[in-house]
Amino acid sequence: MELNAMMSAQLASLQQTLQMSILDKAMTTGAAGVVEMMENLPQQQAAPAAHPYKGQAIDIQI
Repeated sequence: MELNAMMSAQLASLQQTLQMSILDKAMTTGAAGVVEMMENLPQQQAAPAAHPYKGQAIDIQI
């Protein structure tokens, strides 16, 4: 009976180790994908974006 309990504990430990390994690999793969996606983003222009209407029209009422 004691041997069965030790084997059960070892199996539980092995399962936890395997799950952590799979999770670690998934996170690494996901992080690598994000880095690749960010590297492939088009570079933003250095100039600030133009205001949608400022300086385009003047509305004066008297």
